[in-house]
Amino acid sequence: MRPTLENQRVSIRRDNLRDALIYEIVELEWNMLCLMKNEQGQPMDQSGFDSFYAVRYSQHSAMNSDTIGLYKSDLNVAAHTDRNLMAEKYAYMKEPGSFAIDPELKPLIDQIVPLMLKSQESFAAKYPALAGAGRAFDTAEDSAPMDVYITSELITKTEPTLQMVLRDIKLNPDYIKDIFEVFVSFYGQESLDKAEVLTSSQQMKPCRGATL
Repeated sequence: MRPTLENQRVSIRRDNLRDALIYEIVELEWNMLCLMKNEQGQPMDQSGFDSFYAVRYSQHSAMNSDTIGLYKSDLNVAAHTDRNLMAEKYAYMKEPGSFAIDPELKPLIDQIVPLMLKSQESFAAKYPALAGAGRAFDTAEDSAPMDVYITSELITKTEPTLQMVLRDIKLNPDYIKDIFEVFVSFYGQESLDKAEVLTSSQQMKPCRGATL
């Protein structure tokens, strides 16, 4: 069982335009996820939005604002053309070997994935308990390898957006650390160091609550 950080309701962040933009993105993703689950005969529990929001906000927060804007455009275009980006993401995670990646996107994806993995390895070296307890790229029901999960996120983005993601990860080797730093803050943790100690101690005993 994954360790708990703190039993605390996630707060929706709308303090500025950037926060509002990320909220709109997460809402679009959530609607796509709900549609996908409904079509599979697995209705979503709306109470799950808070934890979904914390994970997705944290992930998107590592992007620069112009990258976030481009990704929101990707989502809007997809919604208006009946493309479900969350369904595509999960389809890739389920059977990556049988999924045809757009050849125009593949060169960019092939550059981004190793940089993301390097950032993850750097984070895990300093915060092994947090890295082992959960992944800011992941949700509780998924256990795809990190490279597969990262790729699943990238295949849903357009070439201009991927260009910006590549720029962001090149400029910020601590990309994954920044994601986790935001994530633990949702659960009342002031720093990664404190969250690491808490997570490490909780890995020694069963626990319940909000999970990382």
